[in-house]
Amino acid sequence: MNTNRLATIATRQRQSRTRDFLFAAFVAIATLVSLSSVAIAADAAQIVSR
Repeated sequence: MNTNRLATIATRQRQSRTRDFLFAAFVAIATLVSLSSVAIAADAAQIVSR
């Protein structure tokens, strides 16, 4: 019974790590999209002010 419980805990930790990795990947993608949007807006503002 104790071994089965440890296996269950190990499986949950693996699933949690996968979820954490996916979350970090989505945050990184959102950061890149945000930075590119700011860069595009800054370029557009410079063109308008000319």
